Amino acid sequence: MSDSHSEPTLRRVLALSLMDGWCMTLFSGFCTLISLWLGEWSGAAVGAAVMSCGITTLRNRKRLMRGDAVGMVWLLRAQLIMLTIVFLFVVENMLAFDAAALMGHITPEMRSMLDQAGISVADLEPLLKPIYFGIYLLVMGGTLLFQGGLALFYRTRGSKVAAELAARAGCSAGIPLSV
Repeated sequence: MSDSHSEPTLRRVLALSLMDGWCMTLFSGFCTLISLWLGEWSGAAVGAAVMSCGITTLRNRKRLMRGDAVGMVWLLRAQLIMLTIVFLFVVENMLAFDAAALMGHITPEMRSMLDQAGISVADLEPLLKPIYFGIYLLVMGGTLLFQGGLALFYRTRGSKVAAELAARAGCSAGIPLSV
């Protein structure tokens, strides 16, 4: 069998899960460290939970490489768990919006910079809520787009990957699956 035509769906799943697993693990690990440094415990917990989804993705990618189709189920579950975690985090933060607390974080240096730009702190207040909500909605939208898209991809390719793994197991000349 030609390497370019063999197991195309499985190879795509392996490539995407490698990229997604490392991106989730590294980015959320970085965010977890920043949250710990800032003393933001709920953010650190969310980052650690998302990081565990990335690790789950990488581990189940290896499971697929060993020929175990159950890895596909866990790739899908990791995406759905991550979507749930991020959705709950976004909703929690949007419900906890407190303009006064945010205004309290403005340092004297920031006030000086605002004064130099000709902007008063009072001018800033009406912009806080739309910016705050916009950032969290962008986080949720991006997560829904990327992780939701991957969940849909894994869901629709599960049976095809299982068939490719079964064909591979039945073939005496196994094709290496390193991607």
